Amino acid sequence: MITLGTPLPPADPSAGRERLISLLGLATTGGDGAAHLEAIPSAPATGAPEEVRVRTAEGDSIPAFLLRPAPELATGAGVVLVAGHGRGIDDLVRTEPTDEYHEGLAHKLVRAGLTVLCPEMISFGRRRFPRPEGAEPYELAENSCGIDAARLLLHGRPVMGHRVADARAAVEALRQLPGVDPTRVGVAGGSGGGAVALLLAASDPSITAALVATYFCSFEASLCSIRHCPCNIIPGLLPEFEMADIAALIAPRPLILEAGEQDHIFPIAATRESFARLAPAWEAHGAVPPELVVTGGGHGFRAERSLDVLVRALAG
Repeated sequence: MITLGTPLPPADPSAGRERLISLLGLATTGGDGAAHLEAIPSAPATGAPEEVRVRTAEGDSIPAFLLRPAPELATGAGVVLVAGHGRGIDDLVRTEPTDEYHEGLAHKLVRAGLTVLCPEMISFGRRRFPRPEGAEPYELAENSCGIDAARLLLHGRPVMGHRVADARAAVEALRQLPGVDPTRVGVAGGSGGGAVALLLAASDPSITAALVATYFCSFEASLCSIRHCPCNIIPGLLPEFEMADIAALIAPRPLILEAGEQDHIFPIAATRESFARLAPAWEAHGAVPPELVVTGGGHGFRAERSLDVLVRALAG
């Protein structure tokens, strides 16, 4: 790790990527095509969410929503959209009432012509750790991150690594969907979903582009200074990798960052400082540096200008 504020020098990212893969507990960088959708819906694409399941190479079955644009809107590009820390994928497709963070985010992406796959992450929604028999049922917004973090860390793997692996399986499954160009599949997410999007794009060079919202900052100013869920912890990440070091592993591929001016848990000053370090990693490849889109609000994924940039990045 280089001192925060120092521009990142050009470097071969392969060693850093392999180290990150090891810390996340990922066996490989994926891309073997073993993951797939268990069944492809036969109804015509309309942009409406369809319940599907992603089968991983390890045999896990992950609930997901698939949104396919109407043929006249389809661009051929796809994106795996990861929900933020909360109730899970239902918030991504909620329309009335919308939740204050996502605001029906999956619908914005599919209206932009993207095929969208939203896999449920472990600890959220349909994948919360089961309650003991006789215990009270989960509250709507409750998660099981604390249980899953302890359970997986005792086996030597962080929850975040499990989520990155599941999102990578969703990317593999999306690439096999008819009408999707497998060379134009990106990943997007905000907050906890932004963590998954950032780590997946950094660890898997086959990801075409990444949109990371209300997460990119610095570990020092966020996780190390403000209370966050233990599901964010990746043992051994510091001092080798600050967030900017991880983001630099995405170069020269497109990276779009969204941040809220008033975000109270990922402070904008540290976001700007970390962002200022990134350009050299892209310029060394003659590539366009990342873009930082700052909204006037707080901790919320608006996907307005940032979505426009993502669509252009996936246009080929």
